[in-house]
Amino acid sequence: MSDTNSNEGGPSRVTRSDVARLAGVSTATVSYVLNGGPKKVSQATELRVREAAEELGYHPNLIARALKSGSAKMLGMIITDFSNPYFAQLINDVEQLANEREHVLILNTSHGSSELERRRIDELTDRGVDAIFVSSTLEDGEIGSLSTASCPIILLDRPHPLSGVKCVSTDMADAVVRSVRHLFEHGRRKVAMLFGLDITSRDARVVGWIKAHQDAGRPVGPVYTSSYSREGGYKATLKALRSSDRPDAIFASSDLEALGALRAIHECGLRIPEDIALISFDGTIESEYTWPRLTVMKQDTQTIARCAVNAALSPADTPDLQLVDAEMVIRQSCGCRDESSEVRP
Repeated sequence: MSDTNSNEGGPSRVTRSDVARLAGVSTATVSYVLNGGPKKVSQATELRVREAAEELGYHPNLIARALKSGSAKMLGMIITDFSNPYFAQLINDVEQLANEREHVLILNTSHGSSELERRRIDELTDRGVDAIFVSSTLEDGEIGSLSTASCPIILLDRPHPLSGVKCVSTDMADAVVRSVRHLFEHGRRKVAMLFGLDITSRDARVVGWIKAHQDAGRPVGPVYTSSYSREGGYKATLKALRSSDRPDAIFASSDLEALGALRAIHECGLRIPEDIALISFDGTIESEYTWPRLTVMKQDTQTIARCAVNAALSPADTPDLQLVDAEMVIRQSCGCRDESSEVRP
């Protein structure tokens, strides 16, 4: 297929033939240089080709290249909220790894809307991306029907297997179990949970919450719906603190909810951790600059990104479900000595 594209009445697009003519080489040699192979050329020849391409302003026809190679060298990503610092870090890590694999990352947000998410998936599929990463609001059955061999979907933050789809997630249930157990070990007896969705959700964090209490032989503590937001965490914590059975510890299912909780606790005149302990799930950069500093279950975004990119570009070599362990980072809000602030030789 030719990469010439002339517009009547306007300038013609520079072609490989133009570059070859200026560099004094064949069009095949131009392709070898700009595509990185398959045949090697001398350094002198490569330099002439690149200088000619730059002088003429030559840009390869990416659509033609995609049709010829069977790969658009593009990956799509749909997340629910660009402002969430967890997603910001994950996007950064995925983009860096995609770039190392010579792929461009196209970003979209669903704003938590199932309808908009479906539309974004269709749009990215029409663009011919090689795969789509999705932090999804859709039900499992619908996601499975949307994924196709030509445009596979890699689900993020979905810690259970789903037929026909690759899933990559932190082991959320284990992270919550360890967090609640840590609070129990500090002698806390009334632990509440801030959770973005309704308690009836099948979310692994709820599964871990229930298991932690069952393992300790205790009744399951209250769960306050907090919409994964600062405002939601603030309002939910005020509700918990004003209840007749005030908790002496809180597990927040995201850093954003924990930030809201911190404000509510301070406004109520309570001390952290003396009066109420707090542990958060995510471990984003914001958790390092609160007062007191938050003890967190930190998600390993670099490993999550690497697993996701491998699932997209090397699916035969990756399992259908990849769970990544969270790391407990001990600071002040749980009642421990802040290990992360100690000066080490």
